Parts: sequence; structure tokens; C-alpha cells
Amino acid sequence: MNLDLSKNYGRIVDGYQAGIDGDVEGTNPCGEISLANGEPCNLFEVFPLIAEEQGWDLQEVFALAARYAKRVTFSPYDWEISREIIQKNRRIGISMSGIQDWLLTRLGNRVVTGFKDDFDPETHEAIKVPVYDKRAIKMVDQLYKAVVKADQAYSKTLGCNESIKHTTVKPSGTVAKLAGASEGMHFHYGAYLIQRIRFQDSDPLLPALKACGYRTEADIYTENTTCVEFPIKAVGADNPNFASAGTVSIAEQFATQAFLQTYWSDNAVSCTITFQDSEGDQVESLLRQYRFITKSTSLLPYFGGSLQQAPKEPIDKETYEKRSQEITGNVEEVFSQLNSDVKDLELVDQTDCEGGACPIK
Repeated sequence: MNLDLSKNYGRIVDGYQAGIDGDVEGTNPCGEISLANGEPCNLFEVFPLIAEEQGWDLQEVFALAARYAKRVTFSPYDWEISREIIQKNRRIGISMSGIQDWLLTRLGNRVVTGFKDDFDPETHEAIKVPVYDKRAIKMVDQLYKAVVKADQAYSKTLGCNESIKHTTVKPSGTVAKLAGASEGMHFHYGAYLIQRIRFQDSDPLLPALKACGYRTEADIYTENTTCVEFPIKAVGADNPNFASAGTVSIAEQFATQAFLQTYWSDNAVSCTITFQDSEGDQVESLLRQYRFITKSTSLLPYFGGSLQQAPKEPIDKETYEKRSQEITGNVEEVFSQLNSDVKDLELVDQTDCEGGACPIK
């Protein structure tokens, strides 16, 4: 975590702004929002690819997100220290997720198109500077400006301070899974994988999952728990430019985080960079290279091995297709049949209830 960057910079592309966020004392646990004492997170997440596929105009979506988050700053916070810093900063965090899906689908390639030789401005050591797709820069810059413009207009309407900072990238673990998207800025763990989710044995969803053909087994780590296996195909898995956490280089991940910190996020970018054993010796030099750009980051060795009942297990396309063919039912429909007798009832219409009494049908 770099407090100096957090206190004096929004987006890196906008340059040094002394004390723009001078009260910062740290970040939230995931590192995407810089916070002063008593200040809470206020996050709103958008999946741009999904929004576009649903017919939304992205600039409108992000503007609406800014307005919603701004309203949250008027919530009745219990602590006076929180009320005071919120009224001062009006900080919001409009996040985008499924970023790898969006850029790969819209551009046909990843945001980092290559690297060029350069030298560190202080140490003069040789470094590899990333080259970014200019279309991607334009895309995220336009959305950032849409957020700021919406905040300026709505702040004037509400008669409050403009937000000190506006944008971020949250890690988006569970939420992205529900949307079927890549998580935050992260690359999919694999092009094809088994996603394991644990359920209590008493969970009423389990019988429906079993009836639909999902593989289940007793959790070997926790009693009274069942492990359910979901075959997953990543968005863009068949694209020749697709990369997963198991294939993308540590250098490209650092560069991707730097891209988002430079052109999108004026708060910070939450990211867990995964690396292979052979890349461990690059960690120190890459952290040093991006010290003037990256506000916070974390690193974790990539594990694609044979850990029993791992949450995520990379598989090949053939295994995915075989597993998918085993799924023969609709979980929602089967769950409804197993847990209610609605199918055997005739619904009562409002017109049947005149006079204050509804008939039994």
C-alpha cells in the first residue's frame, strides 16, 4: 500500500494533486478504497459487457451508478466521526467488473499489447514498459468522465460537496461468480474449470442440484457439508487471445493493474496478482517499477495442482463438455417442484376477492 500516492493522486494520468485526499490513513481490507479515520466504503459495481449485451448505454449506466452512490452518502450514519468525514469527502467508489471479458470481447485482444524497453527514472535500471491498446484507454477514460460529470451535476442539485474520489475496481469474488463474469480486473482462473461450492447438508437446494445431474460429494474438511461441482466455461475461452491466471505472466498482470490505476480508478485497484514458481524472482523488481503508479496490490502463488476439493480446478475442454452433458435439468424448476405445491394450485385473481373475502380454489 502506498499512502503517498493515495493522498496526492487520483487517477495517475491526472498528475500530482497535493493533498487531494490528505486525510487518508489506510484502505479497506481489499485495498480498493483509500479511507480516512471513520470513513466507510461506498461501492457500486457495474459489469460493462453484460450491461452492453442488455442494451444499456454505458455512459448512462455509470452516471446512474454515481447518482445512486451519491445518495448513499446521505444515509443516517450512527457515528459522528463518520458523518463528519462523509459530509466532507462524499467519497464514492464506482467499480467495473468482468473487465477481462469486456475488453477481450470488444477489442478482440487484451489491454496490454506488448512491452518496450525503457529505464527507471530514479534507479536507471532497465525495465519493460507496457504498451496499451489505445481503444481501451479511450473506453475507460470516457466512462470515468461520465461518472465525474454526473457527480458534479448531482452534487449541485443536492447542495453538497462534490465527491473527493469517484472510481475503483473491487475484487468482486462472489458477485462476479453469480454474473458468470471474470472477477474485477482478474483473469479467469482457467478457460475451463470445476467451481466447487459448499452447502450444508440441510440446504434445500441440494436435492434439486443432485436431481439435475450436478456431481456432489461429502466435504472432506467439514462435517455435515456437501461439495457441489459446477463445470464452468470462461467468457472468451475460445478466443485465441484469451489468457487465464495460469497462463498470463506476472508482468502483464502488474501492467493491467497499472492501466486501470492510470486511466480509470482515482481511488485504488484491488488485485491479487498470481505468479508461477518460475516468476518469483520478478516480484521485487516489478513492485519497484510500478511504485509511482500502483496504490495497493497483493500477490499469491498460482496453484493449479491436485489439492482435494479445491474451490477452483482447471480442466480441459473435453472434460468440460462431458461434465456439461451430465446436467439434464433446470435447477430453478426442479427446486420449485420439490419445495412447493404451487403447480397443483389455481391462483386467485384480485377480481375474485371483491367484498373483502377471497375464495379457496
